[in-house]
Amino acid sequence: MNFIEELYYGNIRPNTQEHISTETYKQATAIISRITAQLRETLSEPERTLLERLIEANNDVIGEIGAAEFQVGFALGVQMMIDCFAMNIDKITTGNN
Repeated sequence: MNFIEELYYGNIRPNTQEHISTETYKQATAIISRITAQLRETLSEPERTLLERLIEANNDVIGEIGAAEFQVGFALGVQMMIDCFAMNIDKITTGNN
């Protein structure tokens, strides 16, 4: 199978691959986890429910942003490839290197 077929059949899922391993990212996720755990311990049940709704809504927003950024990145990558192929075709047809 080629790349497009693999993508079509769901064998390539870029949204499930996490490649962020910077120290800033690790520190930020640790802080988020620690504060969330502290809030869950200290808040009342209605406040915890509100916190969970906030977290879920924030995750939805992050997911939408990620999808939009993926689409833009994919389109830019395709445009770059088109431009590269067009440049090579011009060189071949004109005989210029």
